[in-house]
Amino acid sequence: PLCAMLLGDQVAKLARDLICFGADKVYLAQSPQLAVFIEDAFTEVITGLIKEHKPNIVLLGATAIGRSLAPRVASRLETGLTADCTGLEIDTETKNLLQTRPAFGGNLMATIVCPNHRPQMASVRPKVFKAAQQDQMRIGKIIRYDYKDHSLTQRAQLLAVVKETTETANIAEADIIIAAGLGLGDAENFKIIEQLAHALGGAAAASRAIVDAGWAPYAHQVGQTGKTVRPK
Repeated sequence: PLCAMLLGDQVAKLARDLICFGADKVYLAQSPQLAVFIEDAFTEVITGLIKEHKPNIVLLGATAIGRSLAPRVASRLETGLTADCTGLEIDTETKNLLQTRPAFGGNLMATIVCPNHRPQMASVRPKVFKAAQQDQMRIGKIIRYDYKDHSLTQRAQLLAVVKETTETANIAEADIIIAAGLGLGDAENFKIIEQLAHALGGAAAASRAIVDAGWAPYAHQVGQTGKTVRPK
């Protein structure tokens, strides 16, 4: 069965959505202590779930949160982790997970296996796989995961949440992207790219070269060291 882990505070209503998108079981952990992402607390809950149910494969998104969480969980479980995967397959003979990711600056694609330890863990880049279609007729189980709030490690304390104020469209979600590289000539010309993107209802994207040169903010960067995009 395909299982999903859902952590947070007052998030039970999202469990049904996960079933509609393909989950056979949803393990639900709810607590005010999980209302915001704190690495220690989330690591303990997820590690506890995995140790109890012993899945063969664990996948996380290679998002800002996933990239922080996945190595912590893998370390606790003493297993391997392949980060930023762009391809996943199951070897029909060995049943090992074939985890493919770019290597050497994207010049090669490496396929990695973890034959001797379980679970096999990988983080997957957003947008590299086509999203599943939602099926409102699917039936699944929602299982509440009981744990003791007081057992969660609290080495970090959230002091404030500050929302970034920007008019820049989120390039990871944009349907239309206008991208630019060093051919722009100078930083001033990136403003033209932004204006064109805005006029088309899209977002402006930048290569690493012009971000490193200071012509564009990192939030616009796409590619191996930036955001993965899937415009229409």
